[in-house]
Amino acid sequence: MSVDYVLENDLAIVTLNRPDRYNAIEATLSDGLVEAAKRAGEEARALVLTGAGKAFCSGADLNDLMADYESGDGPDLARLLDDVFHPALRALLECEVPVIGAINGVAAGAGLGLALACDIRVMAEDAFLTSAFTAIGLVPDSGTTWWLSHHLGVSRALEIAFTNRRVGAEEVRELGLCVDVVPGDALLDRARSVAEQMAGLVPDSLVTTRRLIREAAGTSLEDAMQAEQAEQGRLGRTPEHHEGVMAFMEKRKPDFRA
Repeated sequence: MSVDYVLENDLAIVTLNRPDRYNAIEATLSDGLVEAAKRAGEEARALVLTGAGKAFCSGADLNDLMADYESGDGPDLARLLDDVFHPALRALLECEVPVIGAINGVAAGAGLGLALACDIRVMAEDAFLTSAFTAIGLVPDSGTTWWLSHHLGVSRALEIAFTNRRVGAEEVRELGLCVDVVPGDALLDRARSVAEQMAGLVPDSLVTTRRLIREAAGTSLEDAMQAEQAEQGRLGRTPEHHEGVMAFMEKRKPDFRA
């Protein structure tokens, strides 16, 4: 299987499992990730995404495209993005529970886009991010231009995309792209800890917050306030909000799983 799925209580542990190809993305892996994200939304309260072996995800599997390159015409990369990469990315972006990336090794090319599509990231000490696209005459894809520019600003995004340099875990943390850096053998435990915090909250509240924050980056303040108002009106009538308020007033921990 290209993607492993394990349910641990409220957590879905999802592992990209093509270690011999550094977890490069192809159709089977994309399909597996789409199914895993859907399943997690149905039976878990948080998803932890990691990679098997030495890499998190090395991006496109160029071996699968060599016949197209050797023919002289080259592959239809626009179609590849539409058919294979974008469905996997959207599955994470639209997952009904928070997605925690446990970045265990290199996240390169489209694998960088996959890492940035996670809501929160934890990194192993020896893991790193790299764009890699311009080194082979391409532009960053898989949402990378949007994520880098929104997270880091235009100048820093350009520097990382132009140079394709390795951005080590500590620098990633300094840039605000991950919440913690830990030894590799502690990575999954740390990611589980973050995911368990999210699992103790209300999935609807979290995924709605995710959407509002992403949309706010491209809207006016007034539009953002209107969107907040609409969702607050909806969530304010939910049993989970009532439980949260009552727990606060009674000085106890809320039970959102009830």
